[in-house]
Amino acid sequence: MNEPRFRIRLILLAAALALLAAPAALLRAQTPACPPLDTTAAWARVNRAWSTESAAGWSNDSLRQVLLALADTDQSMRKNFGTRVTDTTYGRQLMALDSTLAGTMAGILDRYGLPTRKMVGAAGADAAMLIVQHNWPLQERVLALADSLPPGQLSPQAVAMLEDRVRVHQGKPQRYGTQFTMGADKRFHFAAAEDVAHMDARRAAVGMPPMRQYVCLLEGMGPPLDTESLPPGFRP
Repeated sequence: MNEPRFRIRLILLAAALALLAAPAALLRAQTPACPPLDTTAAWARVNRAWSTESAAGWSNDSLRQVLLALADTDQSMRKNFGTRVTDTTYGRQLMALDSTLAGTMAGILDRYGLPTRKMVGAAGADAAMLIVQHNWPLQERVLALADSLPPGQLSPQAVAMLEDRVRVHQGKPQRYGTQFTMGADKRFHFAAAEDVAHMDARRAAVGMPPMRQYVCLLEGMGPPLDTESLPPGFRP
């Protein structure tokens, strides 16, 4: 693997599961140093509305189980990501796993299209998006598919994160503040963003907590953040 390429990967992998989780999971992830999460806030209501599902609410349970297993495999390799992110051997192993999962996901996209809430439930759709979030070769394709779907078929939070990933990879400013890049100093730096003044409003609309809360949660997970790279209003 090319070492500089690993240093500039446009993701905070350890945060992905928390971002796709329900508010209760976010509560479990927060550290005592972080202000309490307001689970009655607009962002939490959006998040909860997406993640609530019924047992009879999808059409392809076998595909759902495949996707959930893929997500478990993805996340098992990301345990303690924050303390291992600068280990180049771990980085190679992680990218090899991502490549394998991307191949499987590409086959699913070819056969079924993009898994949606109607097809595999909210958890299954989230699992599919989680694999995509960690694999650049799939991201532009999936974002185009996501944009063609009616509202309510994909997590708005997952789509927003994917949009940020694609924009940053293309050299454009992110919109939701989800993306950091690892620099030569082995710290994560906030990627350029547009219209920062309204970022928290955009985040709330798709089910993401406020930026200051997000940054606090990320710091508690372990990745070294360059907080000076954050806009002043988002710094701890």
